[in-house]
Amino acid sequence: MPLTRRALIMLGAAATLAGPTLAACGSSLSGVQLRIATGGPGGVYFTLGSRLADLWQEQLDLTKKVLQTNGSVDNLVALHNNHADIAFVAADAAARGSAGLRALARIYDDYIQVLVRSDSPIQKLADLAGHRVSIGSLNSGVTVVARNLLKAAGLPESSDSYKQQSLRDSLPDLITGGVDALFWSGGLPTPDITATMKAHPDQLRMLDLTTVNLKDLPYYNVETVPATAYPQLRQGDKPVSTLAVHNLLMVREDMPSDEVQGLLRTLFDAQPDLATDRDQVVALAAQLIDRRSAIETRPIPLHDGALEYYRSAKV
Repeated sequence: MPLTRRALIMLGAAATLAGPTLAACGSSLSGVQLRIATGGPGGVYFTLGSRLADLWQEQLDLTKKVLQTNGSVDNLVALHNNHADIAFVAADAAARGSAGLRALARIYDDYIQVLVRSDSPIQKLADLAGHRVSIGSLNSGVTVVARNLLKAAGLPESSDSYKQQSLRDSLPDLITGGVDALFWSGGLPTPDITATMKAHPDQLRMLDLTTVNLKDLPYYNVETVPATAYPQLRQGDKPVSTLAVHNLLMVREDMPSDEVQGLLRTLFDAQPDLATDRDQVVALAAQLIDRRSAIETRPIPLHDGALEYYRSAKV
């Protein structure tokens, strides 16, 4: 019979007392496997998640496994099916299927980025009618965002002209005319977008999303994409107004409280170093991780262990 996570933790604690190697690290989580559901390569979920996995393994002496996924919806399924232990999930997707799940922290916000070619007549979301649009990978948080915003713009949520494909596949299609626009929701800057813009400077433009009616979309707020995020964007030195949605670290509600507290303590203790990481993607996301805003996980309640941690940290 496979050991439960609690049994593994207790065994790890016992091994810490008995063995000199584990005693050196002093972690009661020694031997626990942590499966981390992130996203696709080229996105911030995967890049930051991989760095956090290394950090948790190093500091807590647990065993990590980084899972590449299509994003938020995939990650929710993985949590529910016990195929992952912790996951990155956008708040709008989390609201659709969070029974039995809890939040550890609000981390950084995702910026909703709708890209078109610089010479395109498309100026606003409503102009996407009849055009070929990439709405993200199947079971991704991007698709949740795209359908929400298309509906808010008076367009159908589903259409034969919409393509479900990854950002990595959508970007070359956008450059060559295979699609006319693409949706993406991710941190700034997103590595694959940066790479494409460097290879094709001034060929892409980002839509202003401030005309979207947010009355029925409480998970989104207006934000600005600074010009420094994508210097090769056609807008040049002009910032772009768009929308943002906050990201959560989520777990099942039965994760032991001491494991939750260990994960959070390690995350926040390392935040200053992460914010100056050599990887710009990790650094920019980590700069937005803050204990005070971390408790703002609506619509998902905090795990009991997370509440204990934040109270002990006097948040």
